[in-house]
Amino acid sequence: MTTREANWETPLDTGGEVFELLGNSRKAWIYTYINHHAETTIQDIVETLDLPERTVYEYVDDLEAAGFIEQSNDGRPAEYVAHEIDLQLVEGDAERRITSGLVEAIARRRRDDDIDTYIDRHGLDGLAVALEYAYEYVDGSVTHQIMAREQELSSLEAGIILDALRPIVED
Repeated sequence: MTTREANWETPLDTGGEVFELLGNSRKAWIYTYINHHAETTIQDIVETLDLPERTVYEYVDDLEAAGFIEQSNDGRPAEYVAHEIDLQLVEGDAERRITSGLVEAIARRRRDDDIDTYIDRHGLDGLAVALEYAYEYVDGSVTHQIMAREQELSSLEAGIILDALRPIVED
């Protein structure tokens, strides 16, 4: 079983470009949009996500410089594709995977109060642990009661976050 206890000594919100992406839900949302809509343009992002054009240009430049996305054509308008993210963070006995799914969960905090509240209460590390449980929850190997007991959460809170993360896992 891949579930582990949250280690509050392993924050996922410090250091490096990938961590900056994790801490910026707008940038995470742009990455997620490009990841789900290959060959997308700046204008597509501006119109669909209802973000200022200047912000989108700045964040797309940052994502491209960090190697998370790349321009997929030579013409204009520029079209972008995303690279999958799958990094392993190991500190002592704690291991966390930073994936495109985790970035999407962070992006969804802008539009999902349940994810936002969970991050506020348990941090990015707690969200990463909850996402691991969500994969097992969707495949039927874990229940929300198991997560609640192992993570010392209320059964209600575990059920709410697992249901909020379900669309990410099922995509």
